Amino acid sequence: MRKHALTIATGIIAIAFLLTGRVSLGAAKKAIDVDLLLVLFALLVAVEILRGAGWLDLMVAVTISRFHTTRGFAIALIAMSGLLAALVTNDVALFVVIPFTVVASRFSDFDLEDAVILEIVAANLLGCLTPLGNPQNLFVFHSSGWTAAHFVHVMLPFVAASAAGLLIAVFLLGPSRPLVKADVQLRPRNAMGGIAGALCFALVLLEIARISNAWPAAIVALIAGVFFLPRGLFALDLSIVPLFLSAFVIVEGLPRVNVSGHIYVSAIALSQVISNVPATILLSPLAAPDWKALLYGANAGGCGTIIASLANLLGWRIYAKESGRDPRFFRRLTALNFAFLAWIGVSAWLLL
Repeated sequence: MRKHALTIATGIIAIAFLLTGRVSLGAAKKAIDVDLLLVLFALLVAVEILRGAGWLDLMVAVTISRFHTTRGFAIALIAMSGLLAALVTNDVALFVVIPFTVVASRFSDFDLEDAVILEIVAANLLGCLTPLGNPQNLFVFHSSGWTAAHFVHVMLPFVAASAAGLLIAVFLLGPSRPLVKADVQLRPRNAMGGIAGALCFALVLLEIARISNAWPAAIVALIAGVFFLPRGLFALDLSIVPLFLSAFVIVEGLPRVNVSGHIYVSAIALSQVISNVPATILLSPLAAPDWKALLYGANAGGCGTIIASLANLLGWRIYAKESGRDPRFFRRLTALNFAFLAWIGVSAWLLL
């Protein structure tokens, strides 16, 4: 119940709106973006199959094996977090990279806490380059009607400013030392699972490219999930799908408040208290056609409080599970997150 409190709360509010007549069934049907829900489901299943098949772990291991200093190793891990997030969402990137980092730290001498924190920041700020980087990007991509190329073009300056901040942080947070290579045990790879996950992911990309709708991707993902997810579809966290479904209904029933000219600041502020995905959905009726301000605000707003982005909370939980709970990590994560909020908050404002 605690884990899915936000999804449950939005569901209750949406049902109340429907039962009281604040939102009619007809209006709800028009407000719900079915293609977005289907492609989000397909994406979640596809990346979980790929992760379970071991291919994402191999991608990380091969990449970072080429580095010989702690600073180069940290930069590789941070860059890999951003790259994976841009391809398969920030949550999945953290599920792959953080456990790998924790295991590597047991055999190598580098600052684990700072590396993991910067990986979380990178997943939020570098992964937002593409529509697949996080749920709010996918939502804005569908709502705006932009092409994938235009989306990347809009987000590229934001990501470049974020990358500059991350690079500065790597040099400021500690000296570089020779790296003792870690022999990390990778999970066995499943070739058929890799093929199934790649097929699902390819169909998601076809939907993103506006070549097909989301139904083929969702149907193939459903079938592949039954066969290739070790614990089945019911073990997969799909809570973001009903969250979006309920949010569409809630937004339809909310009064329209004019915040014209302040979308960017509103997105950052609202993200700090309800996280950036709900903030994006709530502000979306006011954003068109200024989708850039909403995108920049919501993605910058992912830094700051632990709940500003679900990836922050997830990264903290993964670290605690893999390495043992450390109260210092939470404080340091919050401090560095606010430092990056200041950096990218000002940088993105200047880029608008």
